[in-house]
Amino acid sequence: MPHRRRAVSPIISTILLVAVVVILSATISVFVLDLGSTIQADAPYIEVSGEFVAAVDDGEQAVAITLVAGDTAQTDQLYVSGSKSLDIGGRPSSSSTPANDAYASRREKFTEASGDNPPQVGIGETWEAGETIYVDPEGVADGVTISIYWTSMSVEGVNPGTPAGDTTYKLTTVEMGRSS
Repeated sequence: MPHRRRAVSPIISTILLVAVVVILSATISVFVLDLGSTIQADAPYIEVSGEFVAAVDDGEQAVAITLVAGDTAQTDQLYVSGSKSLDIGGRPSSSSTPANDAYASRREKFTEASGDNPPQVGIGETWEAGETIYVDPEGVADGVTISIYWTSMSVEGVNPGTPAGDTTYKLTTVEMGRSS
């Protein structure tokens, strides 16, 4: 008696093929959608200029850092750090809360405030072109290097604050040379 081979019918093979495609599509779409939800926002691009200004203490100097060009940045996501301890604040000559190196720390958040007062830098919720922050390094300002950082979430806690989020980027560094 001859042995007959039987193949799977075309209908069953089509159903199996469709099932495999559906399962692969679902698996790939879950992976892609999950990957998309973890993408972080891009750090802003900024260009700044720095200049010496008179500080509030003993005839020393503070540094005025002006956003010259670039993206608007959320101030609650920004902080500064220097080659020496520093304090961030308002204009030394006309602010009720000027930058003062007596309150210096290694890291200062842009939204630094005492009590229920508004942030000392006085620029609002965003840092926009033309706006200036003031930084008073501990001791002499000559030769200080000041870096501005952005973090993917708000800087948490009280001053000096702790950067939060998965990513932190150094946006720019201002190197202050010897004043004349």
